[in-house]
Amino acid sequence: MDRFNRILVAASPGHLEPATLRAAVKLADTNNAHLTVLSVLEPLPRWRRTVKVESRVIDLQELVLRDRSERFRRFVELTGPRPEVAVETRTGKPLVEVIRFVLSHDCDLVVVGETEPSKGSPSGVSAGVMQLLRKCPVPVWTIRPTRGRILGVLALVDPDPTDPVRDGLNDLVLELATSMVRRDGGELHVAHAWNLEGEATAATKIVQAVTDEHQAQLDALTERHGISQAGGCVHLVKGEPGRVLPELAERLDINLIVMGTVARTGLSGLFMGNTAETILRSVRCSVLALKPEGFVSPVPPRPNSGKAGR
Repeated sequence: MDRFNRILVAASPGHLEPATLRAAVKLADTNNAHLTVLSVLEPLPRWRRTVKVESRVIDLQELVLRDRSERFRRFVELTGPRPEVAVETRTGKPLVEVIRFVLSHDCDLVVVGETEPSKGSPSGVSAGVMQLLRKCPVPVWTIRPTRGRILGVLALVDPDPTDPVRDGLNDLVLELATSMVRRDGGELHVAHAWNLEGEATAATKIVQAVTDEHQAQLDALTERHGISQAGGCVHLVKGEPGRVLPELAERLDINLIVMGTVARTGLSGLFMGNTAETILRSVRCSVLALKPEGFVSPVPPRPNSGKAGR
């Protein structure tokens, strides 16, 4: 994962916990990357922004911003990170401000923290983080606490040699998954799920032919990336992807899923598909979600702001 040079830890949306910050610092250190922690405060209503105390007008919003900035700086110092971590605070809608920061500072990765769902509670990412996954123009790494001693990485791919944009996304998924396992050790798994509509009425030979075609495409993709030589396990899973892939992740005790999140490719109309959203809402582990080259966020940059501005 040496492709990241400017990493943003988004304290909003999501949560900022020591494990999240440590993971981001470790990645920044490995990549010799610049690291920033951004906290966004929802603006106070106008009537609550100032208060008069003994003939003095106090700017409450500015006071809260300074307090939050100081608390985050202390938090960063207590975590003991290296290299140096910049801390930024601003007001606005968290989703919008995070993406605007990414655009204005040329960030190439956003890291957010999520608490692990308790047993019996719904899994998946929160609504705020899901919006970030949909609209952020760069990869988003959603980190959850893990109790596993061995890193287990599951790369989800969908081979399609007729679609260079989608297949390019598959290449990126495997590139990042294999580099992470090489860096940190652990187990690498690659999975592709397929489902044949009308299978119940299809002849056995037809089902076998479709299976063989999916296997051939998966083999070609994984051989191109040397997955077998890297000790990775390849899984061709039959069934609805949104159901069988989370089940596979649970069965393999996966810590991190690396996946693409775009359903339709082309120069315009890129969006997160139902399968990607179903997987993201179903899993309990961390997720590194990627976009293909050419994805444009629907969130516009801040008006009249240069890329050097803060």
